[in-house]
Amino acid sequence: MSIRLSCSAAALGVALAVGPSAPALTADVVPVHPGGELTIGSTNSPPNWNPVSAVGDITTNRQQQWPLYPHPFLTGTDAVVSVNTQFLESAEVVSTDPMVVEYVIRDEAVWSDGTPITVADFEYTQMVQDPAACADCAAAFTQGYDLVTAIETNDSGKLVRVTFSEPFAPWRTLFPFILPAHVAETYGDLATSFNEGLSNNVLEVSGGPYMVESYQDGVVMTLVKNPLWYGSPANLDTIRFRYISSIGEQMTALENGELDAVYGGATLDTIEQVSQMFGVSSEVGPTLTYYHFSLKASGEVMGDKALRQAMTMALDIPDMTRRTVGQYVETAEPMTSSAYIPGQPEVQDNTGATGVGTGDIEGAIALLEDAGYTLVEGALHSPDGGPLREIEILTYSIDPIRVQLAELAQAQLAQIGITAFIDVADRSRYSPDAQAGSFDIYTTATALDLGALSLAQWYQTGAARNYFGYSSEVVDDLVAEISVTLDDARTVELTNELDRALLEDGIVVPLFPITNMAVYSDRFANIFVNPSKYGTTMNVEEWGLRAE
Repeated sequence: MSIRLSCSAAALGVALAVGPSAPALTADVVPVHPGGELTIGSTNSPPNWNPVSAVGDITTNRQQQWPLYPHPFLTGTDAVVSVNTQFLESAEVVSTDPMVVEYVIRDEAVWSDGTPITVADFEYTQMVQDPAACADCAAAFTQGYDLVTAIETNDSGKLVRVTFSEPFAPWRTLFPFILPAHVAETYGDLATSFNEGLSNNVLEVSGGPYMVESYQDGVVMTLVKNPLWYGSPANLDTIRFRYISSIGEQMTALENGELDAVYGGATLDTIEQVSQMFGVSSEVGPTLTYYHFSLKASGEVMGDKALRQAMTMALDIPDMTRRTVGQYVETAEPMTSSAYIPGQPEVQDNTGATGVGTGDIEGAIALLEDAGYTLVEGALHSPDGGPLREIEILTYSIDPIRVQLAELAQAQLAQIGITAFIDVADRSRYSPDAQAGSFDIYTTATALDLGALSLAQWYQTGAARNYFGYSSEVVDDLVAEISVTLDDARTVELTNELDRALLEDGIVVPLFPITNMAVYSDRFANIFVNPSKYGTTMNVEEWGLRAE
């Protein structure tokens, strides 16, 4: 078999073009037979059933639930974002003062129980992500939704006219999943329906090409065709997500015929494993999601900015890239920014400008000494004279790259006298411990589909994923200004300013983009690496049994 490399990193400059398009956009779709079944591996069963909640907005959940919801926009395999003409007739800004966006829903668009998809669904989806409307709703994002002053419609309810209090440049990032208002209202008020009803219960209707037939927690989720799907006809009759905790184990299951497809982060081991398989097709490609370390910014130890700056200076981004993804992707490039990935035209060398991730041990030690720290027999002592306590690095047990990154960080920090303990957490602890702030350094990943808002979710004061005790007026002001700036050149300038502010505060160390791999039986076709955070199921209706 051969491994095909998909679009280059240079192609991942996100363009937001609106226009009609096929679901897979630029990918080469081949003829397939209708009917058949496919089983794909997934490392996690859903943490909850609400993909726009703070808990539910994770990679595997977004991917599994994408086939169940309506989506105004789609991301192509080249990262170009276009209007989803299966769901909408159009989506456009019709006024800039005030800013007004109009969405026109196709007349045919209905939920699987026959209820029309209308303005009511947009209204509910907006309110539960707007703190002014629902202060207790635990949404992953609130930016943009909190600027909506009115949602109006026409007699059909198919026109959605959204008015904003001020311009919101990334408006296309809103409403990635449209929630079913008529189902939500059966669960009670906004907060109850969002935090409990839609989160705790398997979705009983579908606005996408597939719907849930059955679910066994930790075992398998079975999807079947939505009989009232209004878009391009889906091919496969049944799709199963089987839960297997690691990509390596999934590859073995694929080789044994227990799975038909595997999608996830590529590693040296999985690349080598796939190269020995027969009867499978494979594609490897870069994504808009990147690995990074985020540092806690509160407490007696990590609250010291000088210590964080020295730690981020001692870490070596190029070395970590070479020792991990560089072992199997010749074109792998280290990040130089936390806001843009390599190859995007907006990227600047902000890590170099701030010294973050440069592996400058001498510079880091000098910075520490200036702040009153001392090295005593190779161990770092605090300004008060006592030995610095052990630093805890939280990482994810089922991701071998995150574990390796933690080990590399441990070794690099030892060079400036810091002893680090690695907490290798399983699925039951990884996210809860992060949310509780039970770490000093968090080994994680961020999807840049939302531009600067992707950073705001972590680092804006009070943000849903700000587990770090971090607050900066400079960062908050930049996020606010970026949100209302419609000039593209000015947005890039401000986003790079935001990036440098975060790096200078020693809060983030960007590492390298995640490389994903789609591996599947030769019997199937049209399964692609999609660079967005929503993953390979974005064109799920085109999957099928190869007709050639």
